[in-house]
Amino acid sequence: MNISEIANEAGLQLAECLGKVNDTQMEQLEDAICEAKRIFVFGAGRSMLMLRCLAMRLMHLGLVSYVVGDTTTPAFGKGDLLITASGSGTTSGVVNVARKAKTLGGKIAVMTIKRESELGMLADYLVEIPAYTDKVQYKDLKRPLLPGGSLFEQSVLLLGDALVLPISEKEKIPTDMAFTLHANLE
Repeated sequence: MNISEIANEAGLQLAECLGKVNDTQMEQLEDAICEAKRIFVFGAGRSMLMLRCLAMRLMHLGLVSYVVGDTTTPAFGKGDLLITASGSGTTSGVVNVARKAKTLGGKIAVMTIKRESELGMLADYLVEIPAYTDKVQYKDLKRPLLPGGSLFEQSVLLLGDALVLPISEKEKIPTDMAFTLHANLE
């Protein structure tokens, strides 16, 4: 296969995976974001990169969002929402941050493959993504063309971007407002 054929096949596999994500779980995450005083995101590796994209999109809508670990991120507290992503749901750093956020009185949203994972059990809002990853093999999940956790990570990215439309509609924020809040010190 050439590169465009690989990308096309990966896109088809991604579409198949996203088609199996529970709409009710996504709507609950949407509501949680809209109800939160502030939104914080945290993950590890490529999952964290995808969540950074979500934090940016939320900021573009005028919502208050932060990336845990950045030097300008304030203290987390009651009324805040932590959105995490971990395919396995066992990434120790992510689990520890979620545990801490829970003790501080905030709500936890988890995007994961495994509902029964430690992270999944901490979730107030859970989005199950039925994506195979090389790190942990799950029965009934087919190995995709792209390696590692690409299918999970790309699902996190697209689901995060997809949240923007219903949130902007619910909050009556035009999506073209994002351009006015886009970084301009470039």
